[in-house]
Amino acid sequence: MKRVVVPATIAVGVLVCVAVGVWLAIARGVAATAAAQGQLAATLLDGNVPIGDDLARTLSRPGLHILLADPATRIVIDAPDDGIHPLPPGSAARGEPPAEGQPPPADAPPPLDGRPPPPGPPRARPQGPLDSLVLALVHMPPLVVKRGTRVVRITPDIRRLETWLGLDALGFGAGIVLVGGLGAARALANGRAERAALEARIVERREAAERYQRFLAETGHELRTPLTVLTGYIDILRGRAPEEPLDARIIEGMHAEASRMRTLVDKMMTLARLEAHVGVPRLLDIATAAREAAQTVQRRYPDRAIAVNARQTASIVIDADDFAVALGNVLENAVKYAPDSPIEIETTIGDGFATTAIIDHGTGILPSDQVAIFERFNRGRKRGFGEGLGLGLAIVKRIVDRWDGRVDCESEPGRTVFRLSFPLADEEHDGPVR
Repeated sequence: MKRVVVPATIAVGVLVCVAVGVWLAIARGVAATAAAQGQLAATLLDGNVPIGDDLARTLSRPGLHILLADPATRIVIDAPDDGIHPLPPGSAARGEPPAEGQPPPADAPPPLDGRPPPPGPPRARPQGPLDSLVLALVHMPPLVVKRGTRVVRITPDIRRLETWLGLDALGFGAGIVLVGGLGAARALANGRAERAALEARIVERREAAERYQRFLAETGHELRTPLTVLTGYIDILRGRAPEEPLDARIIEGMHAEASRMRTLVDKMMTLARLEAHVGVPRLLDIATAAREAAQTVQRRYPDRAIAVNARQTASIVIDADDFAVALGNVLENAVKYAPDSPIEIETTIGDGFATTAIIDHGTGILPSDQVAIFERFNRGRKRGFGEGLGLGLAIVKRIVDRWDGRVDCESEPGRTVFRLSFPLADEEHDGPVR
């Protein structure tokens, strides 16, 4: 709501300032025009210009109401914006113009200059609150210029100013309606967005709860297998006679299952660490990190050939442990599932990403399995149940997502390529690729 109220309040304030500014400009314009016409009237009267229609037309300007009178010639002229109206000679007999808007008497005789009276001079109307408001807002006292018997009186034209004030108020009202409409539309859009975000969070929480329950079930299932084997070995040991020699196969089996459990627990802890968003980002050179990961795996599998081809290198921002875990898991998969194949690591740069590709020449991954290989405890139909835990690539996917990267898999019989891509560090965008 605050995102709508604050801009709307600012917009209304701007509209008020604009409306007041427009009216002040109108008032100043009317006052300046009156002053200029007053000076012009003084100049013309000093030049002995007679009171008449020509003088009225010369002095008439929008926003001004001008009355001209000459008692000597018994001529009075009312010159509002909507025309020039001679007034009856009885008004001139008093030697000053009649009150503004005063109508002629019903039986007024025609003017002495022989001009016929106008067909419909404006009749006076009672001064209402709006007239008083307009006069107060303009705040312009009457300007009177007198030379001998000739008098020119200049005042604001109430009707014209009321029209201008109405247009100004109409524009302000239209602006308010526009701001209100936009505010209402924005509020509705924000409401829909917040409702959609809330629904998305609810769905996300529900899915997270389902994933958690599934993870617990899958983890329990994975732990149950080695525990069952260990329990069986323990039962065998408990049932053997004290003098019976110890079978080395039992010790090896127990060690293998314990190692399997430890690996599973380590990977689960890695997933938990990634879910906790704990990481220390720093600049990491991908070629150097690829060589270190290859050396680590090489030490564990000294008989395997792992070659690093750092065609290009650059720095990325990532937790070094996360990168080592992701690359190490992909390498271990290549070692396990392509036992007779050399393994290659290539680093390339392109489209703002630094990519590390791990290539093996094993049997490949079925196309139907490539979609789900990054899910937890998924091993693929071509992989034996005891060959792995199905957590390695899930960890890789979580690390890639955590650092705004991407992971791609291309596989066919005889060639499988996993590509880990991470955004280049800001320092690399303007510098040359090494």
